[in-house]
Amino acid sequence: MRVLFNVSPGLDHLYPALGLAWAFRTAGHDVAVATAGVSVDAAARAGLTVRDVAPDADFSSVFPKKGTPEERVRTMRERGAEITRSQRTPEIILEKFGLINDMMADGTLEFARSWRPDLVVYSRLQGTALLAARDLGVPAVENGFSFLREGDLPSRMLPHLAPTFERLGVPVELPFVQPVYFAPQKLMRGEGEGWSMRSMPFQGGGVLPDWLAAPKERARIVVTLGTIVPGVAGSGSLRSVLDASAGLDVELVLALGDHVDLAPLGTLPENVRPVGWTPLSSLMPTLDGVVHHGGCGTMLAAAQAGVPQLAMPYGADNWINASIIESEGIGFDRQPEQVDGAVLRALVEDGPVRKNAAALAEELALEPGPDRMVERLVELAAGRL
Repeated sequence: MRVLFNVSPGLDHLYPALGLAWAFRTAGHDVAVATAGVSVDAAARAGLTVRDVAPDADFSSVFPKKGTPEERVRTMRERGAEITRSQRTPEIILEKFGLINDMMADGTLEFARSWRPDLVVYSRLQGTALLAARDLGVPAVENGFSFLREGDLPSRMLPHLAPTFERLGVPVELPFVQPVYFAPQKLMRGEGEGWSMRSMPFQGGGVLPDWLAAPKERARIVVTLGTIVPGVAGSGSLRSVLDASAGLDVELVLALGDHVDLAPLGTLPENVRPVGWTPLSSLMPTLDGVVHHGGCGTMLAAAQAGVPQLAMPYGADNWINASIIESEGIGFDRQPEQVDGAVLRALVEDGPVRKNAAALAEELALEPGPDRMVERLVELAAGRL
């Protein structure tokens, strides 16, 4: 069987799909990835066949970086508040992804018509998959990377995709869509029906540095803001976390990427280790705690590893994810100015939070993995479901 993964141009859209992509490969199926931007090289480095469907597209024009970091943070928070209140993707995001999809539509449809997949798996805002699946008459599988169930998301996307469908001569209609969630139903929020699958966290490969390969000398907490927040909000808000670590026998690892300006943090304390791009999966086995922005990928990776978490929501669905962390008793939901030594100490101590995190990790490990989902999706593509 041939399976086309159609993914938006962003690592946060690509990485959650790679576990399922490789499950198809190891089961003997042909897999190709149709994407653009940074996702092209990342998918190739993950060992997959990739088609760049929009090599000349300027995606930054759709999401321009405007204003000061403070103004950008304010915009992120406003959108995050809307998502938290409505538990739906805002129309402005659907509108912007409509533009991104139009940039990728010609190349995606041309490749899909040539390669002829039996199934199209897509990151949840990649409407070109709906276009290609409708044109070919095959099912589309929404690969969830959010704790939000939005059963009406494809139908809400369709009006923003309609000009593209019409331009390319495809009926403005949805194909059959099967949502797949990356977490058990008890952790999901919102409305909708779908199949649950255990996530396979992936953040790329890497060579372990000496300090990470050696036994740690004290408790270790990683501080990360994912792939989007550092470029939008900068690093200044993390000063409170650094200050809160004073007097604690902990090592703080600043894992913010390769091109983040740390100058707003001033002089770093001796217990702080700034590192470049380091896959979270290589850090996780060594950690006693994680401080992050509330991103769903980071949150679920830590949950599956049984590591206590401190979420500091910045935008998008971060507040929803942070509330799940608190309701499950696996960590804390705080704003940067609310972070103190007590909450960092609670992350690394053997208390209720650590016990709850370990229990949830055991529960998540029992969920069916991508290999089991492949079996169901093969049945779906064959028309037997």
